[in-house]
Amino acid sequence: MKNLILSLLLLLAFSSTVENANKIDLDYDYTVLHLNANWNKDNSLPIQTLNGCNLEWAILEEQPKSVQEKFSKIPVIALKKGNEPVRVWEGNIMFEPTVTIEEIQEVLNELQ
Repeated sequence: MKNLILSLLLLLAFSSTVENANKIDLDYDYTVLHLNANWNKDNSLPIQTLNGCNLEWAILEEQPKSVQEKFSKIPVIALKKGNEPVRVWEGNIMFEPTVTIEEIQEVLNELQ
């Protein structure tokens, strides 16, 4: 299942519905991708506060049905280096994040 999620996250990275949040064209080695549903936006993580990485958001409802059906735990936060996922955090059964911004920043800091 984990490999399927990683593959789908790579597809999302090339989707036209993924929004890059960086206003300045900075190219970091790592990218944090945040996938969530519109109805679950209250459980989104403020990834815009992360430092030293590119940021991308994807909305589940804007993805093809075949992709939507594969995600039962949202939000999903993926840390990627290039196109390769490094870490993936899935939401719990209450559709809440299972990781904090501080934990993601700590992983980023350790990797750089």
